[in-house]
Amino acid sequence: MEVLSNFQYKKLFLSNITEKILANNADIQLYRLEDYLKGILMPVIPYRTTFNFIIFVTNGSIKQYLENDEYHAEKGGVIFIKQGTITATLELSDDIEGFFLAYENNILSEQELPKHKTSIFFMTPFLKLDNLTYETLTQCLLIMEQELWLNKLNTNEVVITMLHLILIKMLSTDSDVHHKSSTRPMELSLQFRDLLFKYHIGEKRVTFYADKLSVTESYLNKCVKDVTQKSPKQWINEIDVNYSKALLHSSKDIAEIAYDLNFQTASHFTQLFKKITGITPKEYRVRFLKNRIPI
Repeated sequence: MEVLSNFQYKKLFLSNITEKILANNADIQLYRLEDYLKGILMPVIPYRTTFNFIIFVTNGSIKQYLENDEYHAEKGGVIFIKQGTITATLELSDDIEGFFLAYENNILSEQELPKHKTSIFFMTPFLKLDNLTYETLTQCLLIMEQELWLNKLNTNEVVITMLHLILIKMLSTDSDVHHKSSTRPMELSLQFRDLLFKYHIGEKRVTFYADKLSVTESYLNKCVKDVTQKSPKQWINEIDVNYSKALLHSSKDIAEIAYDLNFQTASHFTQLFKKITGITPKEYRVRFLKNRIPI
């Protein structure tokens, strides 16, 4: 599966951009959706990014695949894609307008956001904003856009402050996390997910991750289940299946994909895939090929 840097992402999906924008490696970048994903095949083959990005829709609509779900955003909709998660754009209306805001994780450490950092990671991937919040975030984005162009795309304190305000405002809108403060179980769950992105192909044992985090397996199970409502083993299984979906978009045999993901047998992989998705890998591949049409 492709793991795209900001540069690679722009080269693939942002049409007609200048060399200056393509070469921009600032920690915070902002682009208009009007220049996003034009004239390519839909749905896009799933990928991961090395950065976080947020899609704000001001007109039209977009359908985005993210992990095991699909999100349809219209005016006032926000889709939040965290670093390392599997995603893909499935549909994009001709009249789409809005903002694409990308930021690197390290920028959070430069803000006064330590108590919010973990909550931001666990924020829901989809928000529907009320009118007042929509207007507030739109104004923040316009200020950020103006500031970036005035400073030749370089990040400054105003841009960082706008990102800060946007994330905090999104947190306040998300009823699932805004009232929570960072705790040891939340921090441990976040560290577990970071390790999972790195090691899940080779290591499917919960004990491996517990050892990496210097905690007992039972404590890791309790923390992750309390915070995410999923057990570590469920996380491991789901990330394997999500990763396999991207491989199923290739010409690889299903048995070869099972081998690549370190499953003992192809039948074991097929059973797990069907248990989580409700269909077999073969059925998933047929559905994807059927739906992949030009726009």
